[in-house]
Amino acid sequence: MPPADPDRPALVVFTSGTTARPRAVVHSQRTLLTGGDLLAASLGLPGAAEHATVHSEQLMIAFAFLAAGATWSVAPLPVRPARFLRDLRRRRATHTFGTPAALARLLDAGPLPAGLGTVLLGAAPVPPPVLHRLRAALPAARIAVVYGATEMLPIAVTDADAKLAAAADGDLAGLPLPGVTARLGEDGELLLRGPHLAVGYLGEGPLGELRTGDRARIDEQGRIVLIGRLKDMLIRGSFNLYPGLYEPAIAALPGVAEAVIVGVPDPQTADESVVLAVRPDGTLPEAELLRALHRALPRAIDHAALPDRIRCLPEIPRRGRTEKPDRDRLRELLRHDPRS
Repeated sequence: MPPADPDRPALVVFTSGTTARPRAVVHSQRTLLTGGDLLAASLGLPGAAEHATVHSEQLMIAFAFLAAGATWSVAPLPVRPARFLRDLRRRRATHTFGTPAALARLLDAGPLPAGLGTVLLGAAPVPPPVLHRLRAALPAARIAVVYGATEMLPIAVTDADAKLAAAADGDLAGLPLPGVTARLGEDGELLLRGPHLAVGYLGEGPLGELRTGDRARIDEQGRIVLIGRLKDMLIRGSFNLYPGLYEPAIAALPGVAEAVIVGVPDPQTADESVVLAVRPDGTLPEAELLRALHRALPRAIDHAALPDRIRCLPEIPRRGRTEKPDRDRLRELLRHDPRS
């Protein structure tokens, strides 16, 4: 029997559909295994896989552990925090992966097992308070954020401490992993190539370069710093406001658990008002938090990016399996806010 062609289609997986219509991404055995090897190397799995168990429902993350010879402890869907915690302990997991929202719910459900040596986050922007909570819960663990896409996973991996240190300058993704080449398009969009880039989209031609839809910059160390989704850009006069550039810095301020900036139509001017929605962390009364934000924001972000209004919300709407903030629903919610 002839050997299998490593470049033949091996897996079709759909994008999350959080920012556009879901697309069917085609991966080959080669792209899957190459991506798995890259992630495994970034986590130090080679040589340690025999003692590693990852507990997660994410197939693409599991490939890295399986390819390295580690164990995948499958988390059943839907993910329920209490059961997830119980399985982490019972199966003696050393690693886990989750979206920021899922891991925040896990922290709410109870203490994380001390034997958990690595916590991986990804699939959505990570608010600094989630990283702080994880660090407090697991002082000795490695807490890392994986930047990737369905078409290309992983792209970069950065540790929590480095990400928190850079929060004032944008959303640090980290150095491109070996073999990944990154460039910026004319509009600042991050464009990527690499040996684990998917074959293409189902029914379409080969995918030579990934258009991420993310606006980014490359810092002096060669690290990718995400500024925001191109589609989320707001125009204020001659100033292009990219929410992702400022949201991490705002979320790092005392009293804030999460921050999202959206443009809301203003019926008086037929223009958009820039509204900052914050989810409080419960440490400050709402009135005191609003006063503190009005004092702190001029020092934390560009003057041209200061919001017209600030609203405190008990929850930020989310969408899709990655639970990214649902900016469309948030915009509608704020549009009908009686306080506006």
